[in-house]
Amino acid sequence: MTRKCPVVLALAAACLLGGAASAGAQASRPVVMETPGGEVTITADRMEQPAGNVLIARGNVELTRGTIRMLADRIEINRDTGDAVGLGRVIFYDGQDRLSGERIDYNLKTGTGVVQNGRASSAPYYRVSGEVMERLDESHYLLRRGVFTTCDDDPPTWSFHFGKADADLEDIIYGTDASIWVKNLPLLPWFPILGAAVRKERQTGFLFPTFGQSSRKGNYAEIPFYWAISDSQDLRLQFDYYGSRGVGLTGEYRYVISPTAGGTIRAFGIHETETATSQVNAPGATTPESTGAASGLRQPDNRGWWGLQHNWNIEPGLSFKADVNGVSDDLVLREYADNLYDRSRQSVQSNVFVTKTWPSVNLIGNLFWYQDLTTLRPVELNRLPDVRLSVTRQPIPGLLGVPVLGQLNYELAGQFTNFVRQLGSEGTRLDLFPRLSLPLPVYGLFTVTPFVAPRLTAFSKTVTGTQILADGTKIEITKDEPITRRSIDLGADFEARASRIYSMGGLGGIDALLHSIEPRATYTWRDGTNLSAARLPQWLADDTLEASNVVFSLVNRVRARTAEGTEAFRWEPVRFTMSSRYDFTGVDRPVAPIRAELILDPGRYFYFRGDTSYGIYKGEGFLSGNTDVGVVLPRFAATLGTRYTKGGADLGSTILGSTTSPNTNALSGSLPSTNFVQGTMRADLNRYVSANFSTAWDLRTDTFVENRFGINIRFQCWALDFSYITRAKEQGLSASDNEFRFALYLLGVGGPFGVGQRFSGPSPPSVPAPAR
Repeated sequence: MTRKCPVVLALAAACLLGGAASAGAQASRPVVMETPGGEVTITADRMEQPAGNVLIARGNVELTRGTIRMLADRIEINRDTGDAVGLGRVIFYDGQDRLSGERIDYNLKTGTGVVQNGRASSAPYYRVSGEVMERLDESHYLLRRGVFTTCDDDPPTWSFHFGKADADLEDIIYGTDASIWVKNLPLLPWFPILGAAVRKERQTGFLFPTFGQSSRKGNYAEIPFYWAISDSQDLRLQFDYYGSRGVGLTGEYRYVISPTAGGTIRAFGIHETETATSQVNAPGATTPESTGAASGLRQPDNRGWWGLQHNWNIEPGLSFKADVNGVSDDLVLREYADNLYDRSRQSVQSNVFVTKTWPSVNLIGNLFWYQDLTTLRPVELNRLPDVRLSVTRQPIPGLLGVPVLGQLNYELAGQFTNFVRQLGSEGTRLDLFPRLSLPLPVYGLFTVTPFVAPRLTAFSKTVTGTQILADGTKIEITKDEPITRRSIDLGADFEARASRIYSMGGLGGIDALLHSIEPRATYTWRDGTNLSAARLPQWLADDTLEASNVVFSLVNRVRARTAEGTEAFRWEPVRFTMSSRYDFTGVDRPVAPIRAELILDPGRYFYFRGDTSYGIYKGEGFLSGNTDVGVVLPRFAATLGTRYTKGGADLGSTILGSTTSPNTNALSGSLPSTNFVQGTMRADLNRYVSANFSTAWDLRTDTFVENRFGINIRFQCWALDFSYITRAKEQGLSASDNEFRFALYLLGVGGPFGVGQRFSGPSPPSVPAPAR
């Protein structure tokens, strides 16, 4: 029997069934037939076979093959060639993709076809239509008189129209004789060629531009281009045009060398053709090098900044990290950086680290240099290199100790630094600071740990005097004569801990609370008066030559654990710390300022952090204080922070190797006066509109350093972002700055002026990182 017999018998049975019922009232049984594209199943109200290789199905026809499904009023299929023609209300499904039209010619073997007056949709939101649509493969069409959009409404809020187009809904769409429409209105009536990226992953192309106006930079446009070089590297270039300044370029190159190594290179440069000077008010600008500062110092025509960050985990315990940055001049960040943090920087720092760790030993090699943005004098004190060795507290090998007393421990901090600078003293320093300690538990109530810590600090230079330059800068005068400082610390640590567990029984989702009180006190006596402090260079590890003081602190904390479930979560909802120091050396004010810190983190909606320093003596009072409050609700979030420092407040003693203040040229240990308020707020006004606001308010001068107002309008397939920024006059600049910017984003596509990276948000595009 030939292969046609089962089909003929099935058709005969279908005809008999069809004759027994009224026309169109009874669907035939499914018919299975072999085609070059595989086995297909057909159901319909009526079926006939006018030729041996052709099957015609009419009325509620459904053809299925794997994930392919075609619905139509009439389908004609050729078993030998695999050609299927659907007529009437034709709907074609291929996985999640949907295609409809008046007529669909489809080949089951090749997966290609032609659609008349068709529409196609591809997950998650891409839609194309055309007078004629030629299907090349899955989600890939050639369009004649075609339309592309990601909007659900009809007519769509926005759409691209093409005379001819190539639409790959997994990649890009581009075409000729194009236009951009809003509803039924041609917003931009004609482009010779137009394209947009519709791929769901990283892809080369233009991103959406940002336009704006600034009182300093004039009208401007920022047009970014994204290049997906490979799976492990990409490049983002942004063309910057500033009407009152010139033309610039911003770049960001990201790379991944291996699963443990990668980094980023960022740079900005501008050629200023529209301006030659910036008003500079550098402190102490009275030297010949800076005499033009007060009246208008010419800045370089080519300006910019750059930075490199690289991380490499070479092997377990061995890593390399580099964070290298540079600027063309002291004012470029204030004039061109966008965020307040960069605009208010006092220095630009660079660090290169090599770190090797063992179970109880750390070895760090560091190159540290920086550019001071607050002075015209090259007084930066760089560390090239800075090598540190630290050994954590551990028992002395081979020494079991006294059973009653305990185990004798040792630890070590060592540092070698080569200080380099153009103006001021420079040289090398070696600092060795071992420590022996013996923990002595007392009836399990507390522990007393006496310690002895000799210290040796050697310098390659000896100070012979100081010199004050014309602009007030104070520098040291040294001679090439090594000098050594020796000291010894004797003292004891006292520490205790009392705790109690409170069962909460699941109240507020908390299973239990652990409350602990941890007092601690350390007495230190130091003798290091073997030489005069005036002969020691200012790049000291610790400038306290003699001491007799006790430092005490009290930590009061509450830790919480959520109710038992799949996995309990632990956090610290409350912590309160107080500390101070009492000096026995006979100073006028033996009690140091009292420092306190409070942290509240009761749950997911609110947090608070505050710290303060208070002096008990007349004229002191509150010396510093910082607070941070945050509220996070489903449709509202806000933060408020304050920063206060009383002018002349003591910085306190520095720790070994501290780099918190890179400008160690200063001979004073006091902080400038600050009184600052910072706040942010974001609110979803409704499902379409959200507003955001941020402020930075200098209470000393009653000046709003920066205010940002933003409105974001977001609908199903498009978004508009408006921002207005006001900036007060900054040191070194001649005027304040008011800036307005806006950007349009279309859901699921790149910029409308070329192919681009998919982005659907109302803020500057964040391109996915290269794969590791």
